[in-house]
Amino acid sequence: MTETAVKKAKKWKYYTSLSFVVPTKEHGDVKQSLMTQLYQIGVYGIWNSNAGEQGSYTPNQLQSLVRKLKKAEEKGEIKDLEFGREITVTDETGFFTEVE
Repeated sequence: MTETAVKKAKKWKYYTSLSFVVPTKEHGDVKQSLMTQLYQIGVYGIWNSNAGEQGSYTPNQLQSLVRKLKKAEEKGEIKDLEFGREITVTDETGFFTEVE
């Protein structure tokens, strides 16, 4: 009889919304924002309240995006970085769920 490997549940932290400003020479300061909604199969995100800029993400991708944005702010590439509510998500059940 073979043993089946037990999948260890993972946890991710990310923010349900974020915004930042990109300084540009051509257009001045351009504000960018992202709103997200967690679903069992992934995360829906929409940029700048524009239906043409929507997509599907994983909690891992959003966690990585947050790290990249923090580094970009430190380097002066963006400014006024703001985050909404932070949530923790797990895949313990096989689906993404928020941990209370």
